[in-house]
Amino acid sequence: MPFDHKPERIAGSRPKLKAVSRRHKDNVYAQIDETRFNRYVVHDIARYRDYVARGGAAVYSESELDALEASGVSDRLPPRATDYYLDLAVRSRAVRNLIKARPEEMDDLSGEADPSNQLKYSPVPGLLHKYELVLLYVVRACSSWCRYCYRSDFLTGKTSKDTASIHEIRQYIEGHNEAVERGEITGKPKIREALLSGGDPMVLSNRNLFDYLNGLAEAGLEVIRIGTKEMAFFPERFDDNFLEMLDLFHELHPQVLLAFMVHFTHPDEFLMLGEEGEYVRDEAGRLLRNPLVERAAHGLGARPWITMENQTPIIDDVNDDADTLRLLQQELKRMGINNHYFFQCREIEGHRAFAVPVEKAWKLHADSQANLSGIERSRFALSTEAGKMEMVAVIDGDERLAALGGEMGEALADGLVIFRLHRTPHNDAQGDLVIARRNPDALWITGYEDRILYDGRVRSDGDKWGALLGALAPMLLNAAE
Repeated sequence: MPFDHKPERIAGSRPKLKAVSRRHKDNVYAQIDETRFNRYVVHDIARYRDYVARGGAAVYSESELDALEASGVSDRLPPRATDYYLDLAVRSRAVRNLIKARPEEMDDLSGEADPSNQLKYSPVPGLLHKYELVLLYVVRACSSWCRYCYRSDFLTGKTSKDTASIHEIRQYIEGHNEAVERGEITGKPKIREALLSGGDPMVLSNRNLFDYLNGLAEAGLEVIRIGTKEMAFFPERFDDNFLEMLDLFHELHPQVLLAFMVHFTHPDEFLMLGEEGEYVRDEAGRLLRNPLVERAAHGLGARPWITMENQTPIIDDVNDDADTLRLLQQELKRMGINNHYFFQCREIEGHRAFAVPVEKAWKLHADSQANLSGIERSRFALSTEAGKMEMVAVIDGDERLAALGGEMGEALADGLVIFRLHRTPHNDAQGDLVIARRNPDALWITGYEDRILYDGRVRSDGDKWGALLGALAPMLLNAAE
């Protein structure tokens, strides 16, 4: 059934004050050249039918399209993809499953309307302030839409999240940092880093993207991240005009580091594929890369003030295979891209159609680390309201321990999972642990909430040990007797 969400704001409904941000910079903007890209973006079912009729890549059959229309899947997230990515999807089952809508997405729409309660951390429209880093929603669009997208609420306007005005954002950052310096704010550090997100910032024009980069640098930030999957969806975007804009930015702000948080989910997105989807190798047996992606990565990698970091979720029937994850990490590093995070699929509405159980995903990731060098390895984490919770261990239980009795005996018999608060907005919880009884069916941290024995998310003035003491109570009572 269609959703009943009614957004309070629509992206673009507020003035962005570009003229203010660009005032007295005509000579700078005159040096930025634009490229007119034709991505052939196919959006929604009716347009896709027309696209196929004109000879486009056929990834849906007519019966599948009829089933999609009957299911109302576009009410959750309309299908959307570039011609380039659809052509890749014809040759790659993993790529096809990443963007191909399925009627079963509508079978269970349970999940969070606002994943990780992000609006709680939004003091200014279009900005999330949770760490020393701020996240900016800069555009409500991507070249293609992954079906598991945890920003789907923003893309479709189902929550009141809006796009950011760099003029307002700069005012907020400068005001916050000045208040920290004066000692008026003590609970949060100065803002020194920003992540441009959306949607995908790389669908913006060079000048519009420069608005954000330049404004953030002028606000005193040291690191600017750009979260993008455009290197997979449409690598031609990383052309000479774009790279020259980055060079201009560096000339103006040589002390600012740019970090491209790229998003490759499967090796098929950047390795060279033959007509039957097979990998192509050179005479030495090394895997060859898609030349368009390789050119984009080399263009960024040739600039020492730019880094590239990959992060992606583990998704059912896309990359839920340890050998695939291992190959992904090996080949990304060989292309100059660091492996940053593998994530658990967020608990978005409809997540059950895409999510791999947490403990299975952890095991796949753990197995994928075998035979990787130290510079190729990555973390597996859940991006929760409490912060990035790295999953560090799953401990098998022992039925003999059930003899201890009570909840603790059951927990030790079932086994334990251990999370570490790798990144949290609360300094007193940084590095602390969350220990819970195993739940092989859990798809998110919510699947463990009634099984937690030690909760490091509790603030320092709370009782982190309460659940454990409750579980130990029968054993302590028996010992006292």
